[in-house]
Formats: sequence, structure tokens, C-alpha cells
Amino acid sequence: MDTNEKLFSSLFNMGRLIRREVFLHENCCQDISHSEIEVMLFLNEAKSSTMRKISDYLKIKPSSLTPVIERMHKKKMLARNSDKKDRRTVYISLTKTGIKSMENKRKQVHYHLKKIFKKISDKNKKELLKIIDLIAKEYEPR
Repeated sequence: MDTNEKLFSSLFNMGRLIRREVFLHENCCQDISHSEIEVMLFLNEAKSSTMRKISDYLKIKPSSLTPVIERMHKKKMLARNSDKKDRRTVYISLTKTGIKSMENKRKQVHYHLKKIFKKISDKNKKELLKIIDLIAKEYEPR
């Protein structure tokens, strides 16, 4: 197995570990999907956005995003506001409930990630972060 294959395998194994330890942990994220977390993180940065921009960010079709948005709206995590100039355009934003839920999940995830990385030195964590940032910058949309 060459280095790229080993890296690919290791990244998938790490993803599986994180999903198992964080998202599937019974006290953490059982009540929220990975897609819902992605939407919350995006809206936390964007403050407000259209379905198209959210689906573009998540790299999924708007029709696949609709059920996610519907679930989050039913949970009172999101607000929908029509554009005053174009009623066909709907802006989606986090509600206070959504923001509070996101912060709570962030704390829970942080706790579980600390457990995963507890045996890794700060130096190695910084190096890993540096490498991840290099990769992310290389593939950022321009």
C-alpha cells in the first residue's frame, strides 16, 4: 500500500472514530444529524442564507436539504424570513434555540474530541492542524 492509500485509509478510520465517539455517543448528538450540525455551523458564520447557498456549501441538492431544514424548523432551531423585495427568496437563520443548541453540541463535541486527542502532544496537535489548514486552503473555492 502506498503512502496516499495509507493516508486515505487513515482519514476514513479517523472519521469513523470521530463519528463513533462523538456523534453516536448516547449523551451527545443522538438528537441531531450530522447534516443539521453542518447547517448550524454554516448559519452561525453566515448569520442568514438562502437554501441554494446552504446546499452549495454542503455540496448537496436543495431537494436533499429540504427535509433537514424542515426538521430543524420543527425543532424551532431555524427561522425563515421572506425577502421584502422578492417573496420567492427565503432567508434561513438560526433562532435563539438553534444558537443555544449549537453551543451545547459544541461543548459536548469538544469534550469528546479532548478524550480522543488526550494522548497527542500539543506539538503534534499543532502540526496536524497546520497540515489540515494547508489542505483546506488548497481546495478552498476561489
